[in-house]
Amino acid sequence: MSTADTSRFYSELPLMEDFFEASDEKKYHSLPADWYVAITDIVDSSAAIEAGRYKTVNLLGASPIMGILNLAGRNEIPYVFAGDGSTFCIPTGLLDSAQQVLGASRKIGKMEYGLDLRAAIIPVSFIRQQGYDVKVARYAVSNRYVQAVFSGGGVTYAEQLLKGDGIDHFRVKTYEKAESVDFSGLECRWQEVKQEDNEVITLLAKANPQLDAPESTYELLLERMHTIFGFDDKTNPLKASQLSMNMGLSRLMDEIKFRTYGKAWIGKVAYVLKMQLQIIIGKILMALNFETSATDWAQYKSDMVQNSDHRKFDDMLRMVISGSRKQRRILQQFLDKQFSDGKLAYGIHITDAAMITCMVFQYHHDHVHFVDGKDGGYVAASKKLKMRLKHLKEGNIPDR
Repeated sequence: MSTADTSRFYSELPLMEDFFEASDEKKYHSLPADWYVAITDIVDSSAAIEAGRYKTVNLLGASPIMGILNLAGRNEIPYVFAGDGSTFCIPTGLLDSAQQVLGASRKIGKMEYGLDLRAAIIPVSFIRQQGYDVKVARYAVSNRYVQAVFSGGGVTYAEQLLKGDGIDHFRVKTYEKAESVDFSGLECRWQEVKQEDNEVITLLAKANPQLDAPESTYELLLERMHTIFGFDDKTNPLKASQLSMNMGLSRLMDEIKFRTYGKAWIGKVAYVLKMQLQIIIGKILMALNFETSATDWAQYKSDMVQNSDHRKFDDMLRMVISGSRKQRRILQQFLDKQFSDGKLAYGIHITDAAMITCMVFQYHHDHVHFVDGKDGGYVAASKKLKMRLKHLKEGNIPDR
């Protein structure tokens, strides 16, 4: 008897039109048992960020997603970027390809940046055997960008396995032919997006795992944030008028190193010259609001803002938003109260700018932009989240 083909499971799921539906468990669907969870993170990313290498961390962390999307349809697999790593889910038919992509990212990370990108591919069936599930839904961020949201605890459990011991049979080794893997479209050419009057707030919030109905905690948090910030365009830390491309080679070196790995010197020089020419032409065409038969450059920056992942959900709420100091203080008062009541743990990082790492499939509309807070917002917030989660687990919540 033939096995049913589940490869189009994700692409055929219904769309959520409102991010606030991420707290509704009825919107999620369990991944097929023959799928896999691929997960990565950079070992000691905090030290790299403290050394000022947060752009490198973001680029390397995003690279596996670009690599796998160059092999699969862009709406065929769910994925999420987490700052110093990423997660994506695949059907059986992409298993070998995913191992090569992850192995290539690991190899380039070690050789070009001296960073260890841990990676593992874990069967969904194994995760379920441990009492967790991997549930997914599709959220329409814009007309052209569909984002995966995750529930069920399985992604969190996969991350714990990745950072623990005894799962060598799931770990991915470096791929020695890393130069053969296609990472085209992985770009990091935009300057930090500074906020003149507001803060850039990186927030991680996770409901107490011991609660029976965590969705009510997320629903209340989202409602409160909507009241405080308004959301939509008001909280997106990217504004089209503030977007500007880098020109200096020192600021472009992370992309250059990754994309030219394994090339002879003449190939590296050719890539740099092509990149510089693309940036110059892009600046001119965007300034002139020029439209060609292939690309409407007047819309490119607006598309960047719309196709950004500044709000997401993967067993926790992840956000990089813009707001005033007063708004942030009101939010923190609410979060502190929820923490002291044992409802949730959170981590927050405050800075003055957002970072962008890009996946460009086509310059006309078809590009996705990963957002993080300057100085490693997600990694910094994660450290604070973990401390509060530990207090919740131990039942030892400190005074505010």
